[in-house]
Amino acid sequence: RASALMFVPLPKLAISVALLHVLAVNSAEVPNELVHIYFGCGCFWHVQHEFIQAEKDILDRAPATYTAICGYAGGKIETMMGKTCYDNYAWPYIGNTEVVGMTVPKDKLFEIAEVFWELFKGKDRVDTMDVGIGYRAAIGIPGGSASELLEVVDAAQDKVAAKNGWRFELKEGKGADSDTLGTALVWVYDTNEFPFVQAELYHQFHDDFMPGGKYPQSYNDLVRDLISSGRLVNTGCPNDLAPASSTSTSSGQALNNESDVPSRQSSMCTSSSHAWPVMLLLRVASSLWGM
Repeated sequence: RASALMFVPLPKLAISVALLHVLAVNSAEVPNELVHIYFGCGCFWHVQHEFIQAEKDILDRAPATYTAICGYAGGKIETMMGKTCYDNYAWPYIGNTEVVGMTVPKDKLFEIAEVFWELFKGKDRVDTMDVGIGYRAAIGIPGGSASELLEVVDAAQDKVAAKNGWRFELKEGKGADSDTLGTALVWVYDTNEFPFVQAELYHQFHDDFMPGGKYPQSYNDLVRDLISSGRLVNTGCPNDLAPASSTSTSSGQALNNESDVPSRQSSMCTSSSHAWPVMLLLRVASSLWGM
């Protein structure tokens, strides 16, 4: 083959070498494709904190480029008012769960997925006191169960399972699916069919109620950075008010003082018991309309 190369006309050889150089340069300049995904594993407060740390450590991002934000996904329908809010996201026939959405390069998905699998304690979320479909384990990727990206996420599970001893079934979500507490199960959603919806501002970069969940003030203050850059917006949900030092927009209202900030108790990740009276009324109304 080496001798055959000697007989290649010099002009053609030069063109071939030049073409290979151009292709190599162009391929190096093409940015790695980004993909928007979301993960759910109980209350989204501590999940957001872990993925912000992952963006810093794995993706080498700074606050100006963080993308991990709290939200809702996996529901069947929008709410009657056209908004998905904390006081209705897990209602019957809506059925969202708390998730954290983020944008990552495809070639870093494996490492980001490892962070997700490390969130579990055995086969359960760490906040086992949070009960209900609003806290079920979930993965959202473009294409859902049919996506090749799921193979990457599952391969990351293999690595973590070899260390922790637990493996989870990945099951296609249909919307408003059952709670996964006590079951080694994670629902998989197609982000095209079950898109991510941002949660209220007061849920973003919130301290967690679990041990170690009192985060630095610098972490809490990230909400202001993302509001100022437009990566976080006022959802229009009740009590969705921006911190006073943030840039207020026409769609939002700035808080005037610290006492205006929703308390930890009022925005606590709990079993959504506050929604049950309304849920009961909805069930009664549905039965009456069906008569």
